[in-house]
Amino acid sequence: MACGGRRVTIQLVNEEAGPGTNSPKPFQGQNYKAIQAACLDEGVLFQDPYFPAGPDALGYDQLGPDSEKTKGVEWKRPYEFCTEPQFICEDMSRTDVCQGSLGNCWFLAAAASLTLYPRLLSRVVPPGQGFQDGYAGVFHFQLWQFGHWVDVVVDDRLPVREGKLMFVRSDQRNEFWAPLLEKAYAKLHGSYEVMQGGHMNEAFVDFTGGVGEVLYLRQDTPGLFSVLRHALAKESLIGATALRNRGECRTEDGLVKGHAYSITGTHEVSLGFTKVRLLRLRNPWGRVEWTGAWSDRCPHWNALLSEWQDALLVKKEDGEFWMELQDFLRHFDTVQICSLSPEVLGPSPAGGGWHIHTFQGRWVRGFNSGGSQPGAETFWTNPQFRLTLLEPDEEDEEGPWGGWGAAGTRAPAQGGRTPKCTVLLSLIQRNQRCLRAQGLRYLTVGFHVFQIPEELLGLWDSPRSRALLRGLLCADRSRFCARRDVSRRCRLRPGHYLVVPSATCPGDEADFTLRVFAERRHTAVEIDDVISADLQALVVPYVPLKLELELLFHQLAGEEEELSAPQLQNLLSIALEPAKAHAQTPREIGLRTCEQLLQCFGHGPSLDLHHFQQLWGHLLKWQATFDKFDEDASGTMNSYELRLALKAAGFQLNNQLTQALTSRYRDSRLRVDFERFVSCVAQLVCLFRHCSQHLDGGEGGVCLTHRQWMEVATFS
Repeated sequence: MACGGRRVTIQLVNEEAGPGTNSPKPFQGQNYKAIQAACLDEGVLFQDPYFPAGPDALGYDQLGPDSEKTKGVEWKRPYEFCTEPQFICEDMSRTDVCQGSLGNCWFLAAAASLTLYPRLLSRVVPPGQGFQDGYAGVFHFQLWQFGHWVDVVVDDRLPVREGKLMFVRSDQRNEFWAPLLEKAYAKLHGSYEVMQGGHMNEAFVDFTGGVGEVLYLRQDTPGLFSVLRHALAKESLIGATALRNRGECRTEDGLVKGHAYSITGTHEVSLGFTKVRLLRLRNPWGRVEWTGAWSDRCPHWNALLSEWQDALLVKKEDGEFWMELQDFLRHFDTVQICSLSPEVLGPSPAGGGWHIHTFQGRWVRGFNSGGSQPGAETFWTNPQFRLTLLEPDEEDEEGPWGGWGAAGTRAPAQGGRTPKCTVLLSLIQRNQRCLRAQGLRYLTVGFHVFQIPEELLGLWDSPRSRALLRGLLCADRSRFCARRDVSRRCRLRPGHYLVVPSATCPGDEADFTLRVFAERRHTAVEIDDVISADLQALVVPYVPLKLELELLFHQLAGEEEELSAPQLQNLLSIALEPAKAHAQTPREIGLRTCEQLLQCFGHGPSLDLHHFQQLWGHLLKWQATFDKFDEDASGTMNSYELRLALKAAGFQLNNQLTQALTSRYRDSRLRVDFERFVSCVAQLVCLFRHCSQHLDGGEGGVCLTHRQWMEVATFS
């Protein structure tokens, strides 16, 4: 972004940069090793103060303290209701995860898929834990949360009713890694009940840090079997949802409508001259299986060689079954695939390395929550990210996915095709599941991708940016849906693009994370990500006071020749020009704002004539700026007009700071009046003056960590 003239620029740096940034952070500051050692030294078993074993941990409504479902619940450690409890019995397997009375099949189906890959599972479920040597009643699990890993500590007190676990259990009744993992996830989000209902990709992403995608099925979905086969080979986690119905109900052929299943394998067998494509699925209930073609007791198996039967068929009511691809397409409507992130996969086979950008943002009502309709007046206030694709894919891609990742197959490029770049965009709503107890649900969200012509690359530096943005052509867009994770693979020509994530309804508020993945070289930046000020905004040229104003100053200042805050308030109420909308009404500056002006422009609690001249020069400039952007002469500005006014006053602010200012200075109607504008600009002048004191000649750039920045930019 261009910043012409003499400026002071603030660059924010990450104090956590450097080796070890992928190390998990202790959730709520609880360190597993330290807790274990302290409990062993004291000879006690751990009791978690942050997630106490009691009614609040269970839930707030259907699992609330007064609900029928929670009557008779006891919290017990495994050894209190099970002989010889084990954390892991031999090896973990997909049959270790059997659903209890909690409607979290999405989470358990994902956990069952995770057991297929020991390397992935050992990160989520760290080894070396158990009920024998070193047992202190404390266990820990590692989960990915919106850009970093967290280590979640839990005690092993589990909810038991009538001597049985209420929720998830293992097929081997003395194995407890799955119930304890479920408890860690419940702690992370506030209670067990918040886990009711969800999509497998949410858990897939939290288990791997990967990128979840949804494939909406139809009868002729091309290349699906190949996609699934190669995704499993790449250790992608895969699930499927049976055709939805109101609630979950079992069909005559053993499927449960609206239920989440794991896809755990694929196999192609020969039946005479016919190739049959089979998928292996698992019901997280640990029972209730498909009874149609290729089910456990289907006679089709008798036509296969005995070694194939031995290798594939397990005649056991364990929730796992085989199903032909065409039957699968008739009975399931979505496949959810989580491709592993670069952090998990490591360098790409070609040696070119993975490229990823992660941005944290928030939609705020009245500031940048503009809705999802590009034609609406508010749409272009949404957060915006510029994406530049530099290198096209070497080859084109077949099938429904395209690009890298789940499909994993490449076809020779066809002559004459326009070269394109594959990029994967992933939008995540942060922390919304934790707010379910307050009645909040996931918003309907998604994103648009617009192509930026070369001649408009500087459009966001122009006051006419909104008018120019409306002329951009939409190159791609995601589905808008009420999921935590919304992702899309885009096949775009090399060039410049604008990515605009949004919630469907203007005014919806939520935190979000946007991730950009590609194997080929690209750049991605958040628009307006510079914090700087024109030095002229900090030093206004000397303006001689009019004689009557100077006389008024001396009259109010008295013998001390300095103004106190009440005296300054009195002077400004007389001297400032009336607002345009009310020509006879003077502009009001409150006492608290006058005290702030004394801090910024005076020395201590008073203001002498010299410093008042400096303040007056600023006030005249700010008054002219306010009147210019108060286009409807209402005496107030909206958040968008405030942003333009601050820019005209010489301040280039990033989204985070603009958002903080807007939230701080707007009133209950989301408007900013003249006094609030003066207070806002005065605070900025003080902030940049403070930073410029550390620069040679007051000009240049200063680097601050995010922590230092928050200390400097705290608005009181």
